[in-house]
Amino acid sequence: MKDRSHNQAMAEQFRADPAYAAELLAEVRRDDPAELRVLLRQLAAAFGPEWPGFSEDDRNTLSSA
Repeated sequence: MKDRSHNQAMAEQFRADPAYAAELLAEVRRDDPAELRVLLRQLAAAFGPEWPGFSEDDRNTLSSA
């Protein structure tokens, strides 16, 4: 069995359920700024940096990482 990283597994989960991905992003934006960068990276891996769920601030954060 091939191992996969946590980020790969999360990207697969988000692609399987984009609505969950959007809900999680909204929740993390409200409650956990420390986790936001990690989640943005995982969502970009799943959907690409131009995902409509990203705000302009999210895209700026991604580009500065």
